[in-house]
Amino acid sequence: MDAAWDGDDSPVVGVVDAETDAIDAIEIDDPLESAVADVDGTIASGTLEDVLAAKPSVLVAVGEATLSAVARVDVDSPVLPVGSVTGVESVDRDHLPDALEAVLSGRAVRRERPVLGVTLESADTDDSDDPAIRERALFDVTLITDEPARISEYSVRDRGSDVATFRADGVVTATPAGSHGYASAVDAPQLSPATDAVAVAPIGPFVTQTRQWVLPTDALTFAVERDEGDVTLVVDGRSVGTVTVDSQVRVSLAGSLTTLAVPDDRLKNE
Repeated sequence: MDAAWDGDDSPVVGVVDAETDAIDAIEIDDPLESAVADVDGTIASGTLEDVLAAKPSVLVAVGEATLSAVARVDVDSPVLPVGSVTGVESVDRDHLPDALEAVLSGRAVRRERPVLGVTLESADTDDSDDPAIRERALFDVTLITDEPARISEYSVRDRGSDVATFRADGVVTATPAGSHGYASAVDAPQLSPATDAVAVAPIGPFVTQTRQWVLPTDALTFAVERDEGDVTLVVDGRSVGTVTVDSQVRVSLAGSLTTLAVPDDRLKNE
């Protein structure tokens, strides 16, 4: 286990405002300030951009949307997730001061979470009027037909080889963390955090017996072979573009995000 913080320098704790709801914002109160002050640290809070400008040693992020936003900017600092985060060990916000004290004392456990690189590109990649869309995903990548009951035909390729073609409402690929969220609702395999792969499954398939897959993250390609309605690319719950029959979505491993876990028996120094 690597210590989250070795105590050699005065840490800067970055507290990132919640991405979705101001009500979820973390209040910088006396217990939190005391936990940081005890190791001669300081707190920087605000938007992700503001917090990163302070060069934080450790980041604190509330909820899935904020954690996903942190993963999109490819930070080096470890992140302490707070609140409900599907598939990722997190800290109850009521225990945040104790958890942060454990982090700054080196009692936290580091976890490396894979981050996917996602590229939506047209068939003519040289067309400057239609540049590729590039995103990063901590949880999942989904191609979904916009209108209900409008089934399209999708294909999945792995390292240049055909995996499957099927008619469905969409297709989802999920990291180990994401496989315990939306992907599990469409019967995608649930993956251990130690698995170096992604789970892939059709959404609302036209036939009742459709396979799901566990595939490596070397070079996956998703395409719409025939559309009966607009198909949207959704990355970690955000709509980022439209997938047409003359475009494709490439997914591969882009890096990792270090998250911190604090087991209950490490919340207080024995």
